Amino acid sequence: MLLELQNVSKTYHTAKSDVCALNDLTLTIDAGQFQAVQGPSGCGKTTLLLIAGGLLAPDSGTVLVDGTNPYSLPPNERAQFRASNIGFVFQQFHLIPYLGVLDNVLAPAIASGRTDAQARAEELIAHFGMQDRLHHVPAQLSTGERQRTALARALLNEPKVLLADEPTGNLDHENAAAVLGHLKEFTAGGGAVLLVTHDDRAVEYAESVTNIDGGQIVAPQPA
Repeated sequence: MLLELQNVSKTYHTAKSDVCALNDLTLTIDAGQFQAVQGPSGCGKTTLLLIAGGLLAPDSGTVLVDGTNPYSLPPNERAQFRASNIGFVFQQFHLIPYLGVLDNVLAPAIASGRTDAQARAEELIAHFGMQDRLHHVPAQLSTGERQRTALARALLNEPKVLLADEPTGNLDHENAAAVLGHLKEFTAGGGAVLLVTHDDRAVEYAESVTNIDGGQIVAPQPA
C-alpha cells in the first residue's frame, strides 16, 4: 500500500467545545488507485488530507506513506520526506503571486534539493501545454492555467501520492476534465491519488468512492 491510515482519530479543542474531525478512521490506497472521498462540509475531509500529507499529526492511529510514518521523523526530515513523496493540489491553487509559472513549479525543489529540477519543470510545463506561459505570473493566467501550474508543481518531485482538495471546484467543465485526466494519468504510472470533493464530475474518474460523515466512513461504494 502506498498510503495507509489505520484507526486515525483527531479532535480539535476549542474554548467552547471539542470537535471530533476523525473518529477511528481506516483508509488504504494502493499504487495505481484513484480514491475519491465525499461528504458534507465539516465531516473531516480536509483533516483527512492534512493528516495523510504529514501536515497535521493525529491524536491516535498510524499513518504510513510507502511504509514510512512521517510523524516518526524529526520536523526537518518530515518536510523533506513530504516534498519527495507527496504532492498537493488545492482548489485555491496557492501559487506565489509574484513568481512566474516556471518559478512556481520549481518551488518544491527548495525542500527536496532535486538537481534536475529546472529540466523537470520545463518538461511538465510543456506536457500541460503551457510552454508559452513560462514567465507569466498567476494574475496573467486563466483559472485553468493556474490549476495546471499547481498540478505541475505537485508533480515536480515525482511523488508517490497526490492529495487533491476540491481541485475542480473553480473550474469549468473543460478545464475540470483536463485536470482530472492528468490525475488519472498519474495513477496509470503507478501513483496513488486521494481526492476529496463535492464535484460529481470528479467522482467519475475514481476507481472507488468513500463517503465520510461525522469523521467516520459510512458507505464505501464502487464509482
